[in-house]
Amino acid sequence: MRTFYIFKINDVFKTITLDKPYNLYLALDNIHSMDKKELPLAVKLYEEVCDKNDVRSLNLSIFNLLRDSDAYMKFNNNHIINNYYTDESSKLTIYKTYLKLKTSKNHPTFFNTLKCFPNLFVIDFEGIDYFWLS
Repeated sequence: MRTFYIFKINDVFKTITLDKPYNLYLALDNIHSMDKKELPLAVKLYEEVCDKNDVRSLNLSIFNLLRDSDAYMKFNNNHIINNYYTDESSKLTIYKTYLKLKTSKNHPTFFNTLKCFPNLFVIDFEGIDYFWLS
């Protein structure tokens, strides 16, 4: 299983890091690995780089895009795909500050669904993988 964290990057940082995603990865990885004692600083840095998600709107948009799929289901802020034909099991959870995607695939269905949303940056902190989604 892979775990991807998806962040909505603000326009300024997208412009600065679009051609150099490694710099954005380093910034978010540093925030991710900060000690709990440095929480106020981590929050301030995060707010400089990322925008918050409109959870209700995002839930509705994703639901409308996938609702006709037999492999899809939704419960609160959780979107789940269990596709036995492609051997995919994915769960996307929407939070105000990020999206969390746990999946059995390297390229899950949710990536195609989320491409229509601007400024999304994906990181797998364990696998040290990062890329722009949109």
